[in-house]
Amino acid sequence: MVVEKYNSQNIVREIDNLFEQLFPICRSITGNGVRKSLSILKEITDFQINEIPSGTICYDWKVPNEWNINDAYVKDSSGNKIIDFQKNNLHVVNYSIPIDNILTFEELEKHLHVLKDYPDSIPYRTTYYKEDWGFCISYEEFKKMDRNSKYDVKIDSTLKPGKLTYGEYVIEGSSGKEFIISTYCCHPSLANDNLSGLVLWILLLRKLKSLKTNHTYRFIVVPETIGAIAYLSMHEKIMKNVLGGFILTCVAGPEKFSYKQTFLGNDLIDDVVRKTFSELGLDFKQYNFDITGSDEGQYSSPFFRIPIGTICKDKYHEFEYYHTSKDNLDFINANYLAETLDVYYSVIINLENTPLTDFQNYLRIKSNMKKTNSKMEMIYKSLNPYCAPMLSKRDLYPTLGGKIKQKAADSSKDHFEQKFNMTDGKSLSGTELDAILWVMFYSDGQTSLFEISEKIGFPLNVLRNIAEILCKQNLLEKIT
Repeated sequence: MVVEKYNSQNIVREIDNLFEQLFPICRSITGNGVRKSLSILKEITDFQINEIPSGTICYDWKVPNEWNINDAYVKDSSGNKIIDFQKNNLHVVNYSIPIDNILTFEELEKHLHVLKDYPDSIPYRTTYYKEDWGFCISYEEFKKMDRNSKYDVKIDSTLKPGKLTYGEYVIEGSSGKEFIISTYCCHPSLANDNLSGLVLWILLLRKLKSLKTNHTYRFIVVPETIGAIAYLSMHEKIMKNVLGGFILTCVAGPEKFSYKQTFLGNDLIDDVVRKTFSELGLDFKQYNFDITGSDEGQYSSPFFRIPIGTICKDKYHEFEYYHTSKDNLDFINANYLAETLDVYYSVIINLENTPLTDFQNYLRIKSNMKKTNSKMEMIYKSLNPYCAPMLSKRDLYPTLGGKIKQKAADSSKDHFEQKFNMTDGKSLSGTELDAILWVMFYSDGQTSLFEISEKIGFPLNVLRNIAEILCKQNLLEKIT
């Protein structure tokens, strides 16, 4: 296999230029930041930009109102800006509603977010589906604030009916086999997660356009979660027949390569990736499928079951700067992204060269998958099999986003011991939250709770309790 190397000076300069242009833009799940970013990518190679109106129903979800922000700050009593959106857009909780008021420190503190264990870092937080506002500040600066002072607080933002923006391009092949290459465009000034994925997406699209491919490759760039769900709902018939794919994310960090397997673990996608790493002589770390990842949980949901793999350099949840201001242009490197581009291109070439008999074997194995475990009691079926249900509207998911599995949020506690405050005053542990997502993912009417317990290593009694909660929420029904 001969693979053209990309890490020439020209491609590295191009990557650096895209980093510089795209990093300062305040992106979110909707809004002008996404439009501006996609317009810049279109200058590299053309693709379609489409929009979905606010209020559109997408399975269990609804496209939210569009959010845009012009400015935000907090001034002390001397008129000094101690928090300034113009200096770093992570300072504002993404999707904050407007405010213009004079507040005491006590009043303001309720809306401030810090990372005590990473005192010089600004956290990344969101409030997509609960109308609220807030600021993020380094703990060092927070400690300097005068507790007896009043503060001029302003967020100049709008939240009103608009549209959700996404991009796509389909490279048509001749084999009748289709794969997806997906990334997400909703993160603001976070470099590895996921500015790097956006840049890799457009460069890989440009390269594959120059080939006459055997297979069809559907390139999708969407806001995470709601974008993928909306896309699936609008392309249900097509996506049901997709064989597999990849999510491009966290691809420009300094650590060695890693690969997060598909939910199957032994799919064609998995085998081709492992074969490619072997051929290239690259050492890599392998991760099992994790339900609290990116959009693979949507693409692989019970109705679609598309196997999705992810090749990373510094995988989300694993690097310490994840969802902090330290995930900046100093952390990533254009050469690292160029290396990842080489790897993904090599993977595509191996997919292109896969014999038809291999595809037939993998499809036959999938179609003949039978449950062999004798303990088949406690079988449930999802009443929302298309994608993950919207748990936050049922008070089963934290309304403040950005903290889940973030090492910097509380490095002294394991994720499974953290508690997330819910709107009814109760709390939900990380274990319970993960269990909800896993039970919904595997409840296909054939897989028992016993089998789910064995797959994910969670106690059966925890899963049983979760299943009963989900039944009361009309998300599951018990089969036997």
